[in-house]
Amino acid sequence: MRSKEASTRIIYVRHGQTDFPLDRIYNDDAEDPQLNAAGVEQARHAAGLLHNTKVDLICGSPSNRAWATAQAIAQTTSAPLEANTALKERRFGIWDGLFFDEIERNYPDLYQQWKQNPSAFKPEGGESVYDLLDRVKAVIDGLIEQHKGKTIVVVSHVGPIRVCLTAALQMPVELYRQLTIDYASLSRVDYGRSQNNFVYMNISSKGLG
Repeated sequence: MRSKEASTRIIYVRHGQTDFPLDRIYNDDAEDPQLNAAGVEQARHAAGLLHNTKVDLICGSPSNRAWATAQAIAQTTSAPLEANTALKERRFGIWDGLFFDEIERNYPDLYQQWKQNPSAFKPEGGESVYDLLDRVKAVIDGLIEQHKGKTIVVVSHVGPIRVCLTAALQMPVELYRQLTIDYASLSRVDYGRSQNNFVYMNISSKGLG
């Protein structure tokens, strides 16, 4: 009789909302914004969705917005919580903290290169999308190896979650922006020995809207 292989369940959770401008690149080393009031409620809702789930470990980005979201989940699930800096958002080097119109105005040639090849382009001191994938996939692979058959909640940012999902689905990473990952949304992948099962994506307080 064929036995079903044990899978490692990873539930990706994006952090809740902040007041940081949407048209500006995060610079967590200098500013590291907190959740706003809406973000706090979103984090609570995400935690509530996991209320009846046996979570073995929560692994989160130490950026304030992600860590506060992870703490809300830890309070609800009573699961142990650990930080991993490799789950932080993509680094943009000399562009960290800049508004998009500032980049277009001050770095016109590089801006065009970015728009023409957004996955491969790497600002000085920053990361390409491929670099980001290598960084966060190493974390996920390690969690799967160390916690076989367990349920892990990974609290991170939109970029890392998108590239992890493309890798799990064996999609070209260049298509990562086609995946919608809302604030404090949950996406689950069951990682098996021979295949991955994509269980759900982008479940949040927004509902089916």
